[in-house]
Amino acid sequence: VLVMSEVSSNIRHEKIIWGIDTLIAPIENDEDAIAHLQPDMVVTIGGMIVSKKIKQYLRRFETQYHYHIGNRRAYDTFFKLAGHIKTAPSHWVDQLSINETSDSYRDYWLQFFNNYLIKRTDYLAAIPWSDFRAFNLIFDSLPDHIVLQLGNSSTIRYAQLFPMNPTHTVFSNRGTSGIDGSTSTAIGAAVAQDKPTVCITGDLSFLYDSNALWNNYIPANFKIIVINNSGGGIFRILPGEKDNHTFDTYFETTHQLDASHLCKMYDINYHRVDGEDAFAKAYEKFLNDNSKPQLLEIFTPRLENDTVLLDYFKFLK
Repeated sequence: VLVMSEVSSNIRHEKIIWGIDTLIAPIENDEDAIAHLQPDMVVTIGGMIVSKKIKQYLRRFETQYHYHIGNRRAYDTFFKLAGHIKTAPSHWVDQLSINETSDSYRDYWLQFFNNYLIKRTDYLAAIPWSDFRAFNLIFDSLPDHIVLQLGNSSTIRYAQLFPMNPTHTVFSNRGTSGIDGSTSTAIGAAVAQDKPTVCITGDLSFLYDSNALWNNYIPANFKIIVINNSGGGIFRILPGEKDNHTFDTYFETTHQLDASHLCKMYDINYHRVDGEDAFAKAYEKFLNDNSKPQLLEIFTPRLENDTVLLDYFKFLK
């Protein structure tokens, strides 16, 4: 059994592949390798899947059974749902009876994945200032024992490329179209629990839901990190024609706005980072000041981010 987990599952173990896209992207056009990964059966536990690559991959095969385990809704994600077993996943696992097992399938792909992790160290050390670089620095230095609220779209997808701190509890709004309500959810959760909360979000998500700041109950230790790449950077990653008026205006929705005036209006401490040289100093102040809510806005180059991310998968291949 090869187990894969996503960030918001909060399931972590040394024998579980936490970076699904990192495993699949380098081999998705290698028919021999991808066929070797083909399972006899797929079991899903939990909610909707973030990774587009695992969805596309598992839809390719005809001879495959998919069962969903859990009391909630079963999504026919791979268009081959054979059954929905309505029971607690832990109960289902306890009932499994396996007389003979072979670890070769699992161990082969775990080794495959671990080899990629060794290679990726060189890539992360060499990349320029970008979304990818900023997320790497953030996840390397977040404090322990926090609640991490991840914005939708680019943020949750970048987070899937990094191992999560086992002391963190991670949530993400997976809405119909993505960005509505991410900040509101994060603030509501921060009010309702004792742990400090950090919300990481994109510029469009933050601006879209800025009314979330209009209340008197935001905890003083609540923190927001806004990755500002001057638009909907996720659309630059997707295939298709770019850099024309239609794309810039209606898909990427480019802008030159920042969060400084919103922070002044809502009495939130504002920290701005325009490059890696300024990151460490601003980040330390942002994390250590709990006198009032803090917002760290990180500006990245709009036209370079997609290249850095796509080159990551090419580098692993």
